[in-house]
Amino acid sequence: MLEIIYRIYEVADPKAAEENRKRSEEFGLYSSVSKTENTEIVMDCLVCESREAFKDLIREQYGNNIVFRYSKKLKAGDLYCVIIGEHCYNTERYFNKITFKCDCCNAQISTYYGKPICFSDYEMKNLLYNISDFASKRFCSHHCKQEYFEKIKQTINLNDDNEFYIDKDMFSNNEINGYIYKITKKSTGEFYVGKTVNAPIFRWGQHLKSERFHISDIKDYIFETIEIVSKSDNILEREKYWIQKCYKEKPHKSLNIMCTANIDTNAENQLNLFETDKKD
Repeated sequence: MLEIIYRIYEVADPKAAEENRKRSEEFGLYSSVSKTENTEIVMDCLVCESREAFKDLIREQYGNNIVFRYSKKLKAGDLYCVIIGEHCYNTERYFNKITFKCDCCNAQISTYYGKPICFSDYEMKNLLYNISDFASKRFCSHHCKQEYFEKIKQTINLNDDNEFYIDKDMFSNNEINGYIYKITKKSTGEFYVGKTVNAPIFRWGQHLKSERFHISDIKDYIFETIEIVSKSDNILEREKYWIQKCYKEKPHKSLNIMCTANIDTNAENQLNLFETDKKD
């Protein structure tokens, strides 16, 4: 005999499901479709002779159209069954009912999940700066969790006691190709022009680990972003333009080697054309 623990889900409206999935992924959450997009309508346990006998019993109760795996082909309102355990002699681990109040919408929630939706250790460290007040927050859904986070992130005051972690993905923007930046040594007037596809702050950090712009002399440097390169522009061409433009203005101060040895007539024409466009 098999002891089978299962859940029955109803497929959610596709538009609502897609919005919920996107919200979850934006927040760094990658849960199963069953948990984040569709509605659990029952969780129970059946003792039967085999899996096929179990499926026959489920079809008798919920209709012959029910399926036993999630598929993107299912439509809103369709039912599907997921087996979450069999030969389970410690059913308390699955039927450990908990009740709590959602910290976002204040709804009273009862669930059989192992634990309510909450902020993970990663989120506490990298998004909430280990502020203990948020460790005990509980939510009825990932949508409520995201909504709560959007509210509190405006109120978090960072200070020297909070470690602030940032990564490149926080500044991603599909509308731009990257940035053109310029580093100037105040003491000598020398400068360097470069490009980066990530937020300029990360490229600046890489330069500060080099011998040319060592962090010990950071007070002698000016780091500035001189152009945001749109998606329609070629970032290599924009970098070349700025290298040549700055070289033309102060040829003996340029630290760039490429694109400055031979500034030909075409490059001169490009510079003049750009300056004309700016005036217009």
